[in-house]
Amino acid sequence: MLKSFRFLFQFAWINLACLLGFAVLVVVGCYATGVPGGASNLFATYYGAFPLVTLFVLFIFAFSLCTSNLNLGLSFGARRRDFFWAVQGVLVVYTGFCWAVQVLLAALPQLGGWIEEGRWTLIRAFYGGTLWVFPLVCLTILVLGCLGGLVSAKSKVWGAVILSVSVIALLMGSILLALMADLDAWSFLMGSAWSGMWGSLPAILTIGMLATLAIGEVVIWRQIFRFAVR
Repeated sequence: MLKSFRFLFQFAWINLACLLGFAVLVVVGCYATGVPGGASNLFATYYGAFPLVTLFVLFIFAFSLCTSNLNLGLSFGARRRDFFWAVQGVLVVYTGFCWAVQVLLAALPQLGGWIEEGRWTLIRAFYGGTLWVFPLVCLTILVLGCLGGLVSAKSKVWGAVILSVSVIALLMGSILLALMADLDAWSFLMGSAWSGMWGSLPAILTIGMLATLAIGEVVIWRQIFRFAVR
């Protein structure tokens, strides 16, 4: 399994370096164009929407992980069981890295005294007691990305279905992150925060993400074991 993980990580670290570089570029651009002082421009837009950008990029990373990387790894003699667990390790690395980057970005407005004016709704979701939400959304999107790659190799129709499900999951995750922005974990667990128009929506979205993640992992396991090297 370690050999398969090292094989996959040689591609993963390049992807993560590119994502980190983009994050640094956005932050530098924000400071250079006066976003902390209240300016509204392209850099402010990218900063505020960085969680969504991250999720979209993760989907692309996972798609290639279970297509070209899978085919190449098996061609070099990797065992399917080892490759599956190596994929899980890479998914955890992707999630942990992106989680750390998001937490750092989320801390900037408060630490740097930025003028917020309600612009950082998604970013604020990473600076409270519900830090577990973003890793859950990341893992769900990554699993759907892997599924998209595996299924598309066999059927374009089912690949399109997975893509549609991924878009829905991305939307669900965005809503969940936004709802969590001003809450703490205790309020969520006790249900005291959910009254009025939202009701049990956050809990439903969370359960939906967990179910998608669990089912997706089972399907990935089966598909990798049935994957034919081309």
